[in-house]
Amino acid sequence: MLDIYSTNTNSLDYYVFYLIGLFSLYTIVVFINASIKKSYPNTTLNVSLDVYGKEQHIQIIHDAPTLEQKNLRWNFLAVSSMIKAATWVKAPYIFALYNRVHKFTRAEIGVLYAVDNLSSLIFGPLIGTLSDMYGRRKFCLLFSVVVMTHIWLRITGNQMLAYPAQVLNGISGSILETVFESWLNFEANMLFDKSQEGEMKKNHYLKEIFNK
Repeated sequence: MLDIYSTNTNSLDYYVFYLIGLFSLYTIVVFINASIKKSYPNTTLNVSLDVYGKEQHIQIIHDAPTLEQKNLRWNFLAVSSMIKAATWVKAPYIFALYNRVHKFTRAEIGVLYAVDNLSSLIFGPLIGTLSDMYGRRKFCLLFSVVVMTHIWLRITGNQMLAYPAQVLNGISGSILETVFESWLNFEANMLFDKSQEGEMKKNHYLKEIFNK
């Protein structure tokens, strides 16, 4: 039985309004997105309409995605959604972890968050370059190793290990926000021809994915 008036920050009951709020916001966004899609022009042809052409009052018609293109799209969305959900769901508990387990003060926790963001700022450009050189797939797999390592460092309860853990968290965030989408773009290049029309179809395909 959930206690909505709980003041215990270590209990799920304490975060029930937070979780309900996130779910409600997600539902509203999905509803608005569905309503917008209903306003698209209807067609009985095996095509999709590029709504981005509306700004110039032009409709660009593309062939419907092939089976390989559909599989790539849904594989990316499924994996990306799960990874980002797993990353975001821990956010309410980070402060409690550092404050109660590691015994950091509020000021020290602020420094730890700064270390996280500085790590992303410093390593972000380097990760993008290295992933282009050595392979985006390898760096996507490296993301899992980095995340597991930084979680292990966090749960040790050792204050000194919390700082490298935050550095690794910044690195994993940089990989998540850049390499996965770059890998998708690379894979999409192999599913479309190199003509100008093929480039237009690929761009439309990627826009549909990133807007979901």
